[in-house]
Amino acid sequence: MHIDPTAHEHGATAKVYSYEADFEVGADAINWKATVSEAGARIAAIAGSVPLSSPALPPLAEQIVRDEIVKRIDTLDDTRNGGDQPLTAG
Repeated sequence: MHIDPTAHEHGATAKVYSYEADFEVGADAINWKATVSEAGARIAAIAGSVPLSSPALPPLAEQIVRDEIVKRIDTLDDTRNGGDQPLTAG
């Protein structure tokens, strides 16, 4: 499944990032990968997996993936050296 480009504003820095993602729901996990951009420039490729611990989770997969991506963007932004450097995945 695909998540179209979506904007996310970091709560502390007010920087606006956008992300686009693909995900699939497997038998035991939701696997996703996303591209993150800032000011129109691709700055990171991130990926993750969320274990399916309940049969109620698959219908919520898109929101779960969105939440994971936003958490990852915020963590990457928060851990940058110097505060003014661009977000990077590595």
